[in-house]
Amino acid sequence: MKKYLIRVYIFDPQIGNLVNMCIDSGAFKLTKSNEGKEGLLCIYEGYVTTKCLIFLIGIGVTYFPLNNYEDFVITCPNCGERIDDEMILLTYDENYFMGYNINCNRQDCGLQMANVEFLK
Repeated sequence: MKKYLIRVYIFDPQIGNLVNMCIDSGAFKLTKSNEGKEGLLCIYEGYVTTKCLIFLIGIGVTYFPLNNYEDFVITCPNCGERIDDEMILLTYDENYFMGYNINCNRQDCGLQMANVEFLK
């Protein structure tokens, strides 16, 4: 069974409660959590199965994959172009806490929260 390492962005307390239920049930194996900034309540990272990922997508969770990139289409919300690996932000800095996960250099879009589509 494939496991996805994902980052989940919680902007809404109700969505947060549903994600917490997934964590409590063991469907979302939490590895890291941090408080967000400027409207982003918190950021969770952890492992999920395909079934849990599909559930999270269905309830409208904002997420970003951290592995198995071949199963996703990651694009810039500004220019719409596909993101290259070197554009993905992997450091835990101020940008991370504000919810940015890419730095698109295609059309000088800059720091963005990527659009993500799961292909399964």
